[in-house]
Amino acid sequence: MNVLPTTGAVSAEIYYDIQRFLADEAALLDRHDYAAWFALLTPDISYRVAVHQVRSRGSREQVHEIIDEDSDNLRLRVDQLANPKLTVSENPASLYRRFVTNIRADTTEIADTFAVKTNVLVYKNRTGNDQVDLYAGEREDVLRRVDGSLRIASRLVRLDQSVLLGGTLSTLL
Repeated sequence: MNVLPTTGAVSAEIYYDIQRFLADEAALLDRHDYAAWFALLTPDISYRVAVHQVRSRGSREQVHEIIDEDSDNLRLRVDQLANPKLTVSENPASLYRRFVTNIRADTTEIADTFAVKTNVLVYKNRTGNDQVDLYAGEREDVLRRVDGSLRIASRLVRLDQSVLLGGTLSTLL
């Protein structure tokens, strides 16, 4: 659905670069450094989030995309999240902690382009509120080297939930 055909596992050196990139990205988002996070995206970014819907045990699982954004949409969202005057839902800002695990990285037929699958868990707590939101799922990223640095060219997040208990999803995954 999202990842390019792969040609094999990345080298240990590239794997380390990808692992470090993903950890640094999570730290930027946890610190609400949205401008720095946005700089990690390629201009042709595709950012999608999907939820699962299962009607009954014998039914086939259905995946519904709830977010489908490009660079322009993400720029608007980042600008809104970064400016407390533009958002009520994130003022004061929520507390976040992101966990990115089970990193599987493969090369693709395109030079310096990598297909990366990870598991992600995002903890979110509103300041002064006892409500905690957890978002768990699998991410499929396409990472591309641009001028020697890794950038996110595509991201598909498949959340392991069918209902978002927190209501809206202003969280960047």
